[in-house]
Amino acid sequence: MELRAPAKVNWHLAVGERRPDGYHPIASIFQTCSLHDILDISISDGPFKVDVTGLEDLCEKGKSTLDKAARLWHEETGFEKSISVRVAKNIPTQAGLGGGSSDAASLLLYLNSISGNPISKHDLMNLGAKVGCDVPFFISEFRAATVAGLGEKVNEITARSDLQGFIIVTEGAKTSTKEAYDELDRRPCIPPLDSLEDLERTYRKPIKEWSFRNDFDLVNKRPPVDVLEGERLLLTGSGSCYVLLTKREKLTLKDGISAIRVSF
Repeated sequence: MELRAPAKVNWHLAVGERRPDGYHPIASIFQTCSLHDILDISISDGPFKVDVTGLEDLCEKGKSTLDKAARLWHEETGFEKSISVRVAKNIPTQAGLGGGSSDAASLLLYLNSISGNPISKHDLMNLGAKVGCDVPFFISEFRAATVAGLGEKVNEITARSDLQGFIIVTEGAKTSTKEAYDELDRRPCIPPLDSLEDLERTYRKPIKEWSFRNDFDLVNKRPPVDVLEGERLLLTGSGSCYVLLTKREKLTLKDGISAIRVSF
């Protein structure tokens, strides 16, 4: 079975004060885009085993989000099959685009489907949260949503389909999520989290009127991209990628900067 695992962007991402358990609450708007990884999944008779290929240059064997998702599924359901996943990786890593989370969510949705949906969507989202904070959004299969809590509070909103632009990728730029959150903890003042209703209202406005922010702008270097009137350049996730909302068909960029054309 071949599956497409979409990337996401954050139009807004506010990060609250670290909780006693070490996690940070957020207030955000997520939206999927046309950029995607491709997963080729094969299931054969057991005993349970998971084999992921295609990520050898990105992570240690057996340490991917796909491995973790498969093992959690086995623990939850007793799934005694051999799972093989070959990944064609198109979504940049450590980029704020949720590629690893989307891959894991796509696998969990598929395993639930072929097993006769033994786990409700709500419970599957809770299971996915053990893999990563962005996984519940991808399991929801919403195109756009407000996201709060630690990422588990996902509320669908009607997705805009008039948005287009480019994912801006800076060569060699990677953002460690842990290090980025640690840096935010050193802020002298932490603003209160935004109202999700206010965020949705802003989302409906023309992009030139957007007042969105991303707190991780504090720890990321904005790429040298010319932004024209009526366009917006926004950081996604904890970085390092930015999204340029524009109607331009192509960009002229400096060496070391590339762009991936996307629609929403």
